[in-house]
Parts: sequence; C-alpha cells; structure tokens
Amino acid sequence: MYTLGELLLLAVLLGAVTAVIDSVLGVLKLSDTIRKLPLVGAHWGLGISILMIWLLDITPAAGWGLMLKDDWMNVVAGGAIVYGMIPVKDAVINMVNKGLRA
Repeated sequence: MYTLGELLLLAVLLGAVTAVIDSVLGVLKLSDTIRKLPLVGAHWGLGISILMIWLLDITPAAGWGLMLKDDWMNVVAGGAIVYGMIPVKDAVINMVNKGLRA
C-alpha cells in the first residue's frame, strides 16, 4: 500500500517538475527547439521522469521486490514506472473529487 502511495506522490511530483522545466525552457525560448527533436520531443516526460529518479536516488519499485542487476536499470525502470503512473494519479484525483462533491 505504501509503495502505491509513493508512486502516486512521485507522479504528482513529476507533473510539477515537468511544468517548471517547461516554463523555464519557454522563458529561454528553447521549448519549441527541444520538442522538435525526434526522440527527445516525443518522450520528454519519460526523460524527465528518469532524470528525477536518478537525482533523487530512489528505487520506487523496490517495495514490490523489483531490484534489477545494475543501478542504471533500476533508474530507468523506476522512471518508466513513475511515468506510467500518471493516468493512475489522474484517476485517483478524479475519484477523490467526485467523492468530495457527493
């Protein structure tokens, strides 16, 4: 249960970090340039998620027993898992909002 909460909080943090990086790149007028790069622009959120997991030095999936052989594998897998939790985070927020209106 705590691992799910951690992943949801990391997905919320990813949304905030992505918004800040996008606004800084917009001020520097680099946003369009980065978005036009073939691999980087299409997977911008995933790259930020992997970078965030690397900088925080955490393994969010370790609570479920997922420990890979090398450290870089744990970082990439953790970043992909957090990035994949964004739709779950949105669903949980919608569920809570509907419950508060009832």
